[in-house]
Amino acid sequence: MADSKFPSSIIIIGAGIFGLSTALAISRRHPSTKITIIDRLTPPIEDGSSVDTTRCIRADYADPIYAQLALEAQQKIEADPDLSRYYFKQGMTFVCDGKPSRFTDIWHAQVKLARGRHHQDQIISLSSSQEVFERIHGSGSELPTKTKLGRELRWNKAYCNLDDAFIDARECVRIYYERCLAQPSITFQCGVAVDHLNLIDGICHGVILEDGSVHKAEKLLVAAGAWSSKLVFLEGRMYSSAIEVAWFKVTPEEEEKWKHMSITTNLSTGLNVFPPYKGEIKVLRRSAGYCNTVTIENPEDRKNKIEVSLPRTSITHPGMHMPEEAEKLMRQDLQEIMPSLAQRAFDRTKLCWLAQAPTADFLIAPHPRISGLHVATAGSAHAWKFLPVIGDLVLDSMEGHLSPALTEKWAWSLEGRDGGNAPRMDGKPVELREIFGE
Repeated sequence: MADSKFPSSIIIIGAGIFGLSTALAISRRHPSTKITIIDRLTPPIEDGSSVDTTRCIRADYADPIYAQLALEAQQKIEADPDLSRYYFKQGMTFVCDGKPSRFTDIWHAQVKLARGRHHQDQIISLSSSQEVFERIHGSGSELPTKTKLGRELRWNKAYCNLDDAFIDARECVRIYYERCLAQPSITFQCGVAVDHLNLIDGICHGVILEDGSVHKAEKLLVAAGAWSSKLVFLEGRMYSSAIEVAWFKVTPEEEEKWKHMSITTNLSTGLNVFPPYKGEIKVLRRSAGYCNTVTIENPEDRKNKIEVSLPRTSITHPGMHMPEEAEKLMRQDLQEIMPSLAQRAFDRTKLCWLAQAPTADFLIAPHPRISGLHVATAGSAHAWKFLPVIGDLVLDSMEGHLSPALTEKWAWSLEGRDGGNAPRMDGKPVELREIFGE
């Protein structure tokens, strides 16, 4: 039976990583608590950041707390007979240009810690551009020259951690959705978005959907990812921005050639190249990104207005695609590391909307002013890998016994800069209306 002090009913807004994982944790620890998960779409959510063809599974963090949690989660994924079917341990290669910068500093910190955490035969050093190139294309492969590129080489030194992996994120979210469906205490309300929280005198009583229907519960968890700012005034602790992603079709011969490659990422340029999977290769840029600033009612005081960035996706704006400038920069980078793809037509592109925090730390905390409201968001592009462990940690926070270290790290009020957990390129996000219009 559930603890008598724990709420008898909970609404979770958001059917992504935080929402599904937390719902399962509650159902196991408090089986008599009624859990309702609300989302505008049925999971796997097509334009949610948790749903993708491939995601990184790695514990390469300079931060020891995230490194340990990621290692625990990875071990759980490997031991899970359902998730492990979609898990491919082919390593991840971390590259930098070697020039003085915060990205090179992050690289040096990562490789030092990786060597300390893993068996030495699992960490492969690549000390030149040629070695980095051959790691993907094979011994004797012809590296593009500086003359051909018209610039200096940028993929200059690297290490490959063979303990890292990639995973089919969409299929694993589907598995967690089906696990939630199998729990008698969990129900889904999908197809209508939440309009606003039902707040009365500083207490949250539930939500009001866009169709006007009212849903009440003793406790509310907002786990809405990049959409969280629509529902909760987050005071800059989290902001929504998007990075660009593209997929290339590859031939059976190319898939065979590259099938054993590691995920390859350049910390200095922001480019990620994934191994081929189901006949295609995914490429993304960890750019400063894009935003979509709009004026909305303040969720805490609907008489006043605030400006926030909210997702503008292929669901809300059919035909959304990667901006031309982003395509140009992606192709320039590919000329050096994957030259045969650099001029190939994209099969498809998208902007992936992320709930970003300035420090790349998650926000998992009770609301400081509203009773009955808890928040779990700010995945910052690196939360997916914690799928098997994050729900229990969110529940620990809701129960009030999350460890002091995590309580501090995921607190509501937090300032600072990302120390390398999920580094973005320098600069400010570009307004999409400046590119595509209103």
